[in-house]
Amino acid sequence: MSKRPRNSPRSAPPRHAPRDEYLYGINPVAAALPAARRRLHALYRRSGPAEGRLAEVVRLAERAGLPVEERAPRDLEALCGSSAHQGVVLHCGPLPVTDAGAALTPAPPPDGLLVALDQVEDPHNLGAVARACAVFGAQGIVLTRHESAPPSPSASKASAGYLETLPLYEAANLARWLAQARDAGYWNAATAADGDTPLPTFRRDRPLVVVLGSEGRGVRRLVRERCDFLVTIPMVGGESLNVSQAAAVVLYQLSLRD
Repeated sequence: MSKRPRNSPRSAPPRHAPRDEYLYGINPVAAALPAARRRLHALYRRSGPAEGRLAEVVRLAERAGLPVEERAPRDLEALCGSSAHQGVVLHCGPLPVTDAGAALTPAPPPDGLLVALDQVEDPHNLGAVARACAVFGAQGIVLTRHESAPPSPSASKASAGYLETLPLYEAANLARWLAQARDAGYWNAATAADGDTPLPTFRRDRPLVVVLGSEGRGVRRLVRERCDFLVTIPMVGGESLNVSQAAAVVLYQLSLRD
């Protein structure tokens, strides 16, 4: 049975810490609840009967001991700032992001695969990259500390919830971290329109970091200099791919086995 948080009238907005967030959408909330990587405070769901996946999300919240409150759809939209809430909003803390040094220990497995995003600022691109990483077996995403999209609710929604379970790391200096990754046993391969290694011919025989550049600027010069390969995606037409599309193409190609 749905219930209001104790001592909280229906008309009162929920109390929350300054950095708390409102995660929305069935897939992100359904992934966040059992993962428990965020601080979990309360679930707000569409008023009326809970059926199908909405009922599943309510059960997950109740199993986690969270208060569950019914709200009108317009109130859910006001909470999360989006009409794409699908009838459910989770009041929670931010996703944790770990220092990128942790991604290099212990020693990488032979098939180790990390994706580093060089100042990718669009949260929808971050979400789409996370989805491709999860589908094609990357073990985590490395973000830059500055000029990088945070793992926000909108990014999680764009990832179809995969951002809630994928390890996230942050590098203060990506070029320096790539040098450390090389010392730890990784190859570094950046995507570049002027690269000299066509993607279909690229083969890896050791752990790999795939570096994808920002929208418009691409991979920065110092970051490129820390890479062992500059990989290019052959284009049949004249249009280029955005960073999330490039990620999907590259990770799919790397997932193929000879």
